[in-house]
Amino acid sequence: MKKWIVILLLGNCALTVLAQQPARISEVKKRYTTYPFSDPDPIASAQKLYPYFRFDGFTNTAIEKEWKTVILENDYIRVQVMPEIGGKIWSAYDKVGKRDYIYNNGVVKFRDIAMRGPWTSGGIEANYGIIGHTPNTSTPVDYLLQEHADGSVSCFVHAFDLLSRSNWTMEIRLEKDKGYFSTRSFWSNSNAVEQPYYTWMNLGVAAGEDLKFLYPGNKYIGHDGDAHPWPIDDKGRDLSNYRENAFGSSKSYHVFGAHSKAFGVYYKDRDNGMARYALREDKLGKKIFLWSQAGDGQIWEKLLTDQSGQYVEIQSGRLFNQNVPSSSLTPFKQIGFAPYQSDAWTEYWMPFAGIGEPKGFQLSAALQVKQEAKKLLLTVDPKRPLQDSIFALDSNGLMLGGNYLSAQVGEVKHIALELKSEDVPSYLKIGKDYFDLRQNELVAALNRPTGSNSGAAIDSNQTKLFEVRDLLRFRQYGVAEDLLNGLMEKQVPKLDFLLEKAKLAWFRMDYRQCYDYTRQALAIDTYHAPANYYYGLAAIKLGKTHDALDGFEVASLDPAWRSAAYLQLAKYHYRIKQDEPALAYTEKAILANPLNIDALQMQLLIQKRQGIGLDTASFRRIASYDPFNAFIQFEEKNEVLSKQEFASEKCFELAIWYADLHEYKRAITLLSKNKPHTEMLLWLAWLTKDEPIVSQGYLTRAAASSPAFVFPFREESEPVFEWAGEQLKNWKVAYLKALLYRFRNQGEKAKRLLHTVATEPSDFGAYFALKSSLAEDKKIDMSITAMRQAVTAEPNEWRYGLRLVELLNKGKQYDQALQVSTKYRRAFPKNYILTLAHVRTLLLNKEYQRAEAELQKIEILPFEGATEGHNYYVQTKLMLAYQYLQQKKYKEANLKVEESRAWPSQLGVGEPYPDEKNEILADWLAAYLQKKMGNSTGETNFLRQVSQRKQPKNRYESLLQQAAIQQLANKGVTGSGGKAIPLIDQSNANFFDQIQKDNLTAYWPELIRRIYFEQDQRMF
Repeated sequence: MKKWIVILLLGNCALTVLAQQPARISEVKKRYTTYPFSDPDPIASAQKLYPYFRFDGFTNTAIEKEWKTVILENDYIRVQVMPEIGGKIWSAYDKVGKRDYIYNNGVVKFRDIAMRGPWTSGGIEANYGIIGHTPNTSTPVDYLLQEHADGSVSCFVHAFDLLSRSNWTMEIRLEKDKGYFSTRSFWSNSNAVEQPYYTWMNLGVAAGEDLKFLYPGNKYIGHDGDAHPWPIDDKGRDLSNYRENAFGSSKSYHVFGAHSKAFGVYYKDRDNGMARYALREDKLGKKIFLWSQAGDGQIWEKLLTDQSGQYVEIQSGRLFNQNVPSSSLTPFKQIGFAPYQSDAWTEYWMPFAGIGEPKGFQLSAALQVKQEAKKLLLTVDPKRPLQDSIFALDSNGLMLGGNYLSAQVGEVKHIALELKSEDVPSYLKIGKDYFDLRQNELVAALNRPTGSNSGAAIDSNQTKLFEVRDLLRFRQYGVAEDLLNGLMEKQVPKLDFLLEKAKLAWFRMDYRQCYDYTRQALAIDTYHAPANYYYGLAAIKLGKTHDALDGFEVASLDPAWRSAAYLQLAKYHYRIKQDEPALAYTEKAILANPLNIDALQMQLLIQKRQGIGLDTASFRRIASYDPFNAFIQFEEKNEVLSKQEFASEKCFELAIWYADLHEYKRAITLLSKNKPHTEMLLWLAWLTKDEPIVSQGYLTRAAASSPAFVFPFREESEPVFEWAGEQLKNWKVAYLKALLYRFRNQGEKAKRLLHTVATEPSDFGAYFALKSSLAEDKKIDMSITAMRQAVTAEPNEWRYGLRLVELLNKGKQYDQALQVSTKYRRAFPKNYILTLAHVRTLLLNKEYQRAEAELQKIEILPFEGATEGHNYYVQTKLMLAYQYLQQKKYKEANLKVEESRAWPSQLGVGEPYPDEKNEILADWLAAYLQKKMGNSTGETNFLRQVSQRKQPKNRYESLLQQAAIQQLANKGVTGSGGKAIPLIDQSNANFFDQIQKDNLTAYWPELIRRIYFEQDQRMF
């Protein structure tokens, strides 16, 4: 009896050792040295970013600021989340290895990197929408802390994306006994039409000479879809080693070509690293971003942190690459976010150490494997407590050998498996996890094409139609429409052509045209599901009820469109209070797509109206994926609680959803509980129009409100504005409606609308900025006049002055532009954006010495990819050199040429590697200078430098390079590396002839003007 008691006690002790404390979660405030951002732009942004606005205020002056943080912690991992900075996972600390295994920025240093400006480096940033970095990346999001019965904890973060009218939620979860944390993303398109589809996780790791990228693959593709070899490039460099990337500019590698579920990094000298694991179908893409290791990349270390060092980004995406429009010319095109589609996926983020360079990752462990004859030697870093058998398996799953492993998280174990033969195992099984050991086979496993078939003809018109489709999915509607209008129906598949026409007509809110295009499409194929679906949508707008029902019913034959079509049928019946068929259609919609959030909401709404028991499964399904769901909150609490930056827009979205279902009282209650802005007040007036006194009260409030930073973008607002315009003769209604029209590719309609305004504002510059932008392309004088009115209305808003300067320069009114730029430069002496515009204007006025003096004083905090400051610097120095040449002051001219080769750090551009420098202009002018000084050898040497430099992107510099090759050939000198002389196109023939005649005065000023007065273009 005593013996059994002892054994029982020992067993209980063992269980105590293995038992884990629950994970902990807490919210604490932490103080960080912070370089804040400020100064939102009141002018309506370009179409791709609209309705968001940018921030332009950045600083080198730090403040100490307390930030809300959420800490998730177990015995092995500590994770910090920053809900006020986009919900970013700021850091992840390995308590076993006592190190940060994700880049932990010691300061909060906002810089102009993201689509809206401010961005911080490091951590893990989740991106959903149209492009990284997401609009919410630096502003508050909603967040929620949860403790679970299994001992795990979660922090949920959430935001509503205005660009795609979609909701995203990310659950950051830490289990009590795991050496990793997970992120579960849920992204939902609650729209009747397709939206852009872009989502990438962006993780920072510390850079280092011993850093190696563990990225299985045999190719990498660029943003443009072009494929290149990986990891060994065509010059024999192993790109998977950080140190071997010490060439060229900053780099993006979308690694491709191997079937793998994990990727990560390994630091050889420290024998540790980190990995990200996910099911491959959840995340196909894996990317590396490296800043240049020369000065042009090193500058960003100082810009983005104080003492945390340089970082590298490793990223995971749903698609193979972060494609730009030119990727549409390759197999790597853009997909769309289908109507009412919801996607969910989970990723795991783990540290590892003490095993050398890993050969495999699963949720049980990171693994190193070596085989010696009949013995398999394993080094295992467990990621969960292991009490498991280990089996080596062949390719058919037959056991070749086995053993047993007992280890705690982070307790590195060495174990040997005796094998039946010397055959190499294909798999290793630990618990439920299978490690694929066929590394050499994996590298060459995939045969997915990366380009068109060799010799296959490419239909350029079909390609253009793909471009149109993808431009719509990139939210570049204006460019898409211009390209589509350039195609003829006979040149492309007519059905596809008509469908894209219909989509654009829907976007333009031209529902009659959408209806007509879809009817033409149905005349070709009556069962074409997308055409039927858009036919139904347009018919609803036009009041053609039976056509709408017909379209949706036929569209439902296609499984891809079934759920969306059934939902539209449910909405139709709900509006006319036919609850039984409405409920039946919601159930069919849910059966076709269990995560159709709109259908789940409608099911609950119908049940509530009928007074029957709510489907708790539907309720739980919504809440489990999106605990911030506005509908659930409102139906439960009669309010929506939100802390995100655009909380009011999230509520507005739900109000419009209710109004579409004719649930006007709910919409009114929801809008009135917020602090309604001008557009919302007009909606409230429209919703209460059956109560004239109440409605008039809202109209009066709207007329008295400020429309600043109100940017309408929803098509549902058009009839509200139409009605409000009849009731309220006020410029604010016309302004908001014109903004909507401009965004929706109806610029001319917007322009005509503003021309009808009888009384314009005296103190609202954004109104005149809109008028100016509508006139800019066709009537520059009218555009300038409108911008002068903006300046008069708000003289202290510097952007109106900036726009006026740009317009005056565009209209070649350089002297007037200089008067304005000088005034604003004095009024805002620390604004480097205005100073750059002033420098540009000085150059256009040939005031080179004044420009030089300004550039010596400026300090630029650049946006990513900015080169404007350095370009103006080079232009200034070379034009001063040219002036000295004209005066035969050769010594002074030579000094200015050499100064043009410098890279002053205050200009916001770091010095690149020598072979990345474009000094063709300096070399050319130096050659001319040597010729004037009678130094033939010097002239030849500089001409040789011109000829041997990298082929420039600028066509005018290409002319100089071609001229240099020709002049060297005339001298009998072969120093061009055998470079062929390209043909000169006719448009540049006369200019090239002037260069060949060697009359510097005839071509140099114009050459400089053509090269440098193409301004840097931001993506947003």
